[in-house]
Amino acid sequence: MIENWNISICGLNCSKCDIYLASHGDQAILKELLDYFKEQRNEIVNPDSFVCNGCRSSNDVHWSSDCKMRACALNKNLNYCFECTDFPCSLVNKFGSDGMDHHRRTIENSKKMKKIGLKAWIKEQKLKDKCFFCP
Repeated sequence: MIENWNISICGLNCSKCDIYLASHGDQAILKELLDYFKEQRNEIVNPDSFVCNGCRSSNDVHWSSDCKMRACALNKNLNYCFECTDFPCSLVNKFGSDGMDHHRRTIENSKKMKKIGLKAWIKEQKLKDKCFFCP
């Protein structure tokens, strides 16, 4: 983690993720998530199910415990997908083309992270005062 930038294995910034924030006490975001799941997915979700300490935590406190990219990176002893010689692989490409705009942006940004390095990428984002890869 670099300051408050908690970059996940796939390249998301956990500290800007709604699920991560809801699981760490942000009640307004928790309500938005519950409403989203009810209205958009027709699912009633238990508020206690929003538990995530980021993908570097153990599976029992991770929102996407079945994440194939996480399993692959851990198996290869990598911190980030972009460190892999096969990046972007079929898992990453599938994630980036699943219709979720923040997933697509995450992959685009991971490509830039690979090119200029993580610290330089974060510095660039801070200069822009934006977080393009956040949900």
